[in-house]
Order: sequence, then C-alpha cells, then structure tokens
Amino acid sequence: MAILQEQAAELADLLPDDMRCDNARERLLCLLYMLLCLTDENHVLSNADLRAVFRARFGDDRVPSENTLAADLRAIGHSEYLGIGLHVTPSGVWCERTQLTPAKVRLLLNAVQSSRTLTTSQSYELQEDLINLVSRHQEDGLMAEVHVDQRVHKEAQRVLATIDVVAEAMRAGRKIEFEYTYSDFRGRPHALEGDQGGTLRCETPVALYYSEGNYYVETYSANPWRHGIELLVSRADRMVGTCVSEELADKNRTVSDARRSARKRMESEFEMVGGPLRNVFLRVRADATNGFFDRFGYGAKFGQFEGTLGEPDATGLTLVRVAQAFTFYRWLSSLGDGMVIVEPPAEIGLRSGPWANKLKGVSRDELMEDYVSMREGFLAYLDRARAPYVS
Repeated sequence: MAILQEQAAELADLLPDDMRCDNARERLLCLLYMLLCLTDENHVLSNADLRAVFRARFGDDRVPSENTLAADLRAIGHSEYLGIGLHVTPSGVWCERTQLTPAKVRLLLNAVQSSRTLTTSQSYELQEDLINLVSRHQEDGLMAEVHVDQRVHKEAQRVLATIDVVAEAMRAGRKIEFEYTYSDFRGRPHALEGDQGGTLRCETPVALYYSEGNYYVETYSANPWRHGIELLVSRADRMVGTCVSEELADKNRTVSDARRSARKRMESEFEMVGGPLRNVFLRVRADATNGFFDRFGYGAKFGQFEGTLGEPDATGLTLVRVAQAFTFYRWLSSLGDGMVIVEPPAEIGLRSGPWANKLKGVSRDELMEDYVSMREGFLAYLDRARAPYVS
C-alpha cells in the first residue's frame, strides 16, 4: 500500500535542507541518500513511495518517471563498490551498508562512549558521524541511551524505573505518559497543571541525560505543556506514574534534529538549563583554571596571556560557547574575580588567535552582541541576588 501524502511530507522533512535535485546526476545522488536515510529492513519504500517523497521535497517538476527511477535503482544495486546492499522485495526496496551494520555501529558507539583517551568534543563528533551511518528510523534505537557528563551515582529505585520506562518507549517508538510534580514544604509531591489545564502529559521522549547528580528526560510535544515550548527537559525524580503510551511517537525534523544534537547541546548547557547560545570570551586567572577545566574540559585553548606564566595571578583569554542561563551566572559568580567575561579582542586578534577556526563566519559585531547580552544578564543576576540585603 502506497504511503499517504502526509507520510511522504514527513519523510521529505527528514532530508537535508540544502539537498538539490536540478539534474540527472543530482537526482541519482538524492535517490541514494533517500535510500540510506529513509529505508531499512523494517521501512521499505516502493517506486511510487519514492516518487511521492521526490514530489513532496522538490515539487512536481522534479519527480522522475517510474522507468527512470527503476533504472536508477538498478544502477545503485549494481554498484557494489559503494558498500551498499540494495534489497528488492514485493513491497519495495530498502538498503543497508554492507560494511557497517547497525549492530556494528552500536558496538562502535559503545567503544567511543567508554573511551578515556578522547576529549569530550572528539567523542561527540565521532558519535555523530557513526549515527550518520544508519537510517533515521534506526537512530531512535541507537539514541535510546543515557547521555552522561560524569560518573553515575546510585539513584533511588523509582527514578531508575522511570528511566527504564522512557528507554523502552524510545525503543518501541511510543510516547510516554506522566505527571510532573513540585514539592510542598513537607516534601510531598503535587502534580503541576499545564497551561491548558490538566496534569497528565503525553509526549515524545527525545533523550535521556545524567548531569550534576540527577537524571533528566527531554520530551517533544506539538501542543506544548507549558510556556509554548515544544522541547522540554524534566527531572526524572519529579516525574510520577510514568508509562509507555499507546500513542506512536512523533517523527519530524524537530525530534530528529534534537536527538542528533543532544550531546552537543548538553555540552553547552549548564545543569541542564538551556538558553540562547553565546560566544563568550573569558579571562581566566591561573589559580582558577581547575574550575574552568572541570566545567569545559581540557580541550579549550588559551591565548593573549598577561602576567608571568607559572604565577598564580597570570591570566589567559579563552572562548567558550555556552547557553545564556542563570546556572552559568551562578557558576561564574562562585569564581569571583578569578574568571571574568570580557570584550572580544580586536579584529586581528580574533582571526589570529587559537579560537579563529571556531569563529569562521562570525563577525565581531555578533560577538559584541553576545558580550553585551551576557554581561548585562550577569549584572542583572547579581543585582537580584543582593536585592534582599539592600535596605
């Protein structure tokens, strides 16, 4: 049975935004990518299905004829040197990489995640490259794991049971149902109501995290529970009655992109609190570097040193990309004058410093906007903190 127009649009939405199909060569490459991205043993597409995806993605004038598409499929099937196995069934076609199966990709992911020799950024980059070797459908199974930023400590059994339910739902392609709570002054949980009333949430699980001693669950809802936010992160210990829903999980570009970017976003966020991402220059004193490396790792590069290197009062300049959140301000304030947000260097310093590659395509005006926003936000945070003590 051919897929519906809505299903074709959903599949087309999973393809890259900059994908082009303006001539025969590009059409063949597009077809190959569609097969790799959208098909696997459990997700077969017929000739008509593939043409429907072409129509949804590129328009009527870019849809190949049945005979042309069949010829393209034969060409791909005969090109064994591509390392791709094309399987033709009565229902349609699907393909797999013959050299790296999903099972092998999972083993490699586990090896990368457990490596003690890779930096955080190297680990994230390798994991993203490995995920690109399977179809978008198979990503869900590979991504149904906990992203950890430090060694996991022992947690209450109820929280671990919640995490197990979420992981099960992700593997099964289902939503989860739960209530989110707050505690009264006696520590008793009470369910929170959403903006539309009611306390029961039914949402698509996106990712699991462990950070700063707590488990977190990121979920997606086309009808946001609160504040109009489609992607929300919830503390697992505040989730009660969590179960696998009968409803199928949402499959769209937002969910797919969120799963693929989960690790990178975790690296930028502070204590799982997100916000606008900012490029921020910090001047760090030597006796405060431990605090910096504990948070950002040892991959950061420093330049424009001041003072005598080797002395505790020497300083160095570094660039971080971080979410503008109160948790970042809280961390920064704990370091006093050992770490300070500073104005970006002059243009020549931007393009010749150790941060030059990270700033490709970023203007100094944009950096100044980030600086002003972060500085004003930090000062406002400090004003709020001291307000109760000012007579």
